Amino acid sequence: MDKSIIQTRVKNILEYVDDPQEFKENLQNLLKLYIDREGTKNYQRIIPDTGKFYGVTKPILKIVAAEIGKFHRINPEKAYRLLNIIWDEGSYEAKQIAGKSIEKFAPKHPKICLNFISKILDEIDNWSVCDNLAMFGIEPIVLSNPDLVLPLSEEWINSENKWIRRFGVVTLRGYKRVKTTNQVFKILDTIMVDNEKDVMKAVSWILREITKGNPDEVAEFLNKWVQRNPSKHTRWIIKDGMKKLPEKEREKISANLS
Repeated sequence: MDKSIIQTRVKNILEYVDDPQEFKENLQNLLKLYIDREGTKNYQRIIPDTGKFYGVTKPILKIVAAEIGKFHRINPEKAYRLLNIIWDEGSYEAKQIAGKSIEKFAPKHPKICLNFISKILDEIDNWSVCDNLAMFGIEPIVLSNPDLVLPLSEEWINSENKWIRRFGVVTLRGYKRVKTTNQVFKILDTIMVDNEKDVMKAVSWILREITKGNPDEVAEFLNKWVQRNPSKHTRWIIKDGMKKLPEKEREKISANLS
């Protein structure tokens, strides 16, 4: 893998940003150059419903996304349109690129990113695209402007679509680096009773993630849930979500659950 060659090829593709069809065809040709069936043989096993799939590894996609991200930052007026062109290509790889490309762009241009995400959110159909978009499209905004995101997270976790609910949960991952608020736990309170496996896994994962910066708050939250005679689904979330807590807290929660 020659990083500089990939970067040059992406720059050449970006010359066609004003011609969506030509851009898509060139992006497709680029992805076909880097198909690696051996390197991606487990992708479709662990990520069901990838849909259109070339078989390009994450390191290659990361380079492509970084180059496109530079274009977003230099040409913010074209970013929204370009994101839609990339997403509309339809492949698993293109959706990964779209999400990753806004990581450094999002903090300074949150409205552009949120408008794009709002438009395509109901098209998410697997956990990998969901989490990639939440981590790289929303988490940077959480760190710079949490008040802008939390009302949206609350809206998302109330969706009938399980992937949008999962997306709403994963947007809280930024709180592993900043202090939580009551609203964060209010959102988690709502989703703790979800019985969809993909959502449950996201809730327990995010509880473990935010424990890093908020161990006391997470312990208090889970201890309150233990007292509510939780369902088997909620009990699973509690058991899995408490794994990063100090041993003493885990023992206390476990004793109360039994």
